[in-house]
Amino acid sequence: MPQLSEASRLRRRDDIAAAAMRCFARHGFSGTSMADIIREAGSSAGSVYSNFENKSELVRYAASSALQDLIAAVTAELPLERTPSSVLLHLLRASADRTHAQTLLQIWAEAPRVPGLADVAQQTTLELRALIAALLMPWCREQASISAPPKWEADALADAVLTALQGFLVRLTIDRDADPQFLADRTVAVFLRL
Repeated sequence: MPQLSEASRLRRRDDIAAAAMRCFARHGFSGTSMADIIREAGSSAGSVYSNFENKSELVRYAASSALQDLIAAVTAELPLERTPSSVLLHLLRASADRTHAQTLLQIWAEAPRVPGLADVAQQTTLELRALIAALLMPWCREQASISAPPKWEADALADAVLTALQGFLVRLTIDRDADPQFLADRTVAVFLRL
């Protein structure tokens, strides 16, 4: 049987992880079996198990991929003006997909119970927080009215922006009638008053 190239192998892992995330979005982590994932991936059990030793490994990989997708979406087409409100608006608009929001919420909800998932969720959250702080640092340096050191202020704002983003994702998942654009605009309006 021919060997897959490394690029093909990684692409196959990503395809399986994407199939797993679709299953997790429909049935949750505990409600999804490996058979469900194999069927969703349109693959054989041998193919899936040659890429992932077990469901726990697949969950960690799929969750890590989903969280990295969030970071990639956030870093794409960043606004030129990087105020707290413009960065937050960019984050909210980049994250407004309900299915992706539901998946992220499930990852965060399952993190305390799934071995290794808490580490993946924490690491990615800290990475996103650091990215937000770095985006806001120039703005914090320029603000003469801020009495705190710029690094402290950027970190504090990053915590507020990240918490607003996570709350936004929870709201999109729970309130199916919420208009993502309206909710994003309303959330950002509060930051504009700061």
